[in-house]
Amino acid sequence: MRIVKMAFYLIIVVTLGGCAGVRVSQDYEPGTDFAIYKTFDWKSAVQPQAGNIRIDNPLLDGRIRKAVELALVAKGCRKTDRVSADFLVEYSLAVQAKIDSSPVSIGTGYGIGGGGSFGGIGVGTPVVDSYEEGLLVINLYDTKTGQLIWRGSGTRRLGWQSDPAKNTEEVNTLVDKVLAQYPPSSKS
Repeated sequence: MRIVKMAFYLIIVVTLGGCAGVRVSQDYEPGTDFAIYKTFDWKSAVQPQAGNIRIDNPLLDGRIRKAVELALVAKGCRKTDRVSADFLVEYSLAVQAKIDSSPVSIGTGYGIGGGGSFGGIGVGTPVVDSYEEGLLVINLYDTKTGQLIWRGSGTRRLGWQSDPAKNTEEVNTLVDKVLAQYPPSSKS
């Protein structure tokens, strides 16, 4: 019985882990004084084409740019023109096919009833699921030197929606999680 409980809890943990939201990471130039970066603009007015019809979508580009701008403004930065900007922003988006499968599971059972005792063994077959994972990378460059000063990335299981409001919500969540790391804490 104890083995069955442990297997059940393991399945729950694996399932919830596979459904986790956004995984983020960051990299930056150590010693950078991020307090001096208060104004920003886009490195390019037009997003370079990625060669994927779903990514090369002006509506998606607009959602990402708006979400980035709102997140940076919420952090006290101000959008300005390229000439007076302290840093420039660019992003990249990639989509990759992924496969997820559950392990084979084996369970046993035993019971006693009026007609005697009974036992059984059950074998569960793996479940294979294919999905797409999106990777969003946001780069910040020092305007004067052109050097990359900060890079944040986030990956998320994609759920392509036919509802623009849901797409916007997914983009906002992804961008917010990535930019929640900026500016890096002094403890990093």
